[in-house]
Amino acid sequence: MIFNSLSFVVFLVPVLLIYWSFFRKNSSYQNIILLISSLIFYAYADYRFLILLILSIGINYFLGLKIRRSEKELIQRRFLYLGLIFNIGLLIYFKYFNFFYEGFVKILNIFSIDANYNTLNILLPIGISFFTFQTLGYLIDVYNEEINPSNNLLEFSLFISYFPKILSGPIERAKSLIPQIEKKRIFSYEVFTDGLRQILWGLFAKMVIAEKCAEIVNPIFDNYENHSGSLLLIGSFFYAIQLYADFSGYSNMAIGISKLFGIQLMRNFATPFFSTNISDYWRKWHISLTTWMMDYVFTPLSFTLRSYQKRGLVISIIATFILVGFWHGANWTFIFYGLLHGLYFIPLVYSGKMNKSQIVAKGKLIPSFKELFKMLALFVLIMLTDIFFRANTVTEAFNYIASIFSYSLFKFPNELLSSSYLIGFVLLAFFILVEWKHRERHHDFEISNYNIIIRWSWYIIIFLLILFFGKSSETFIYFQF
Repeated sequence: MIFNSLSFVVFLVPVLLIYWSFFRKNSSYQNIILLISSLIFYAYADYRFLILLILSIGINYFLGLKIRRSEKELIQRRFLYLGLIFNIGLLIYFKYFNFFYEGFVKILNIFSIDANYNTLNILLPIGISFFTFQTLGYLIDVYNEEINPSNNLLEFSLFISYFPKILSGPIERAKSLIPQIEKKRIFSYEVFTDGLRQILWGLFAKMVIAEKCAEIVNPIFDNYENHSGSLLLIGSFFYAIQLYADFSGYSNMAIGISKLFGIQLMRNFATPFFSTNISDYWRKWHISLTTWMMDYVFTPLSFTLRSYQKRGLVISIIATFILVGFWHGANWTFIFYGLLHGLYFIPLVYSGKMNKSQIVAKGKLIPSFKELFKMLALFVLIMLTDIFFRANTVTEAFNYIASIFSYSLFKFPNELLSSSYLIGFVLLAFFILVEWKHRERHHDFEISNYNIIIRWSWYIIIFLLILFFGKSSETFIYFQF
């Protein structure tokens, strides 16, 4: 039941009607309908792991209470460690077991110890990376006394399982989401309509931009050995846009759907391709994951290595981004992807510019030449690095990049003259211009201050583009994580 499907519409509309009609009297009634809906939504996505989700909710709820109610710090720490072992253990078993097992067998073979390797058929519970990081953050915040543990099992269950974000985030923080769950939501026409706008833009990003890019990208990557370097470069360009449009489209839909219920989820993308350095890019790309890693991995690690000064900072950044890469999946391609991003920070660390960030061309129509050059240079770097994200192996990624920088790079690709490519470039130009225009706003399609004629003109244009060029898809890229 994905957001851009008819089945989800059939699910969502009755829930909204019941929520605002019969369950609006107090927060408990509202939370009951949302929790029931969330469990049904997750069961529809993968009923086999509903028990696992409920088990995770129950154990983490219990551990949160035990951490705070224990008077001795040693006991508190033990309950925290128990929570870390349980949650990280779930990830290791379901997501990384075969990766580590295969690596162990290869090490044995290096020492001439014969070992047979057969992967186990371990199914990956959908959304496990997202709700597990959410519970980890909750337990750490309770231990650090940044929040009080939830005493209400209903509210805590909804915090973990809330259906707009359960499958692919954003990775919410307890201090932001739980207070919204605790209080009664009052219907707001402005918030509701803004949610609909954000959903519309998310649908356009996914069904038109991401799917059009996929139409071009898949044949190129699946048969890259037989294409020219110029076409491979174009393929990597379209893939970078596809990855962004697919995930930001999902995030906008998730945030917009949540607004329909009067609950604000955190922003997950803030036009990252309009960044001028890698640090600013990661402040705007997958924000919920980046901030989670900065708070719970980078900050304590950099504090531990503070005596090493800039070297310690570099080590902390690289280690954090290796973990960012590994979070995405049990493959060396993701680890290498994270490593490269960590290495890109080194010049910023030694130049002292890592924390400098601002909106490009703020208050201006167009960027300066220097800003444009930096944005394009960074985009090319990201675009080439994303090849590791798309490739099946590190070797395949290097071969793809090597094929780009061959003599055929200067060969004009005849495919560019096809209608599919021409339409793709026109749609991308429209997509980029709209995002550029709204880069200083709270989301990419915030047009609430436009007059009614202009607003409805925008709605009709986006709707027609979805109608004529949109394609349905069975999944989103980040569902696999």
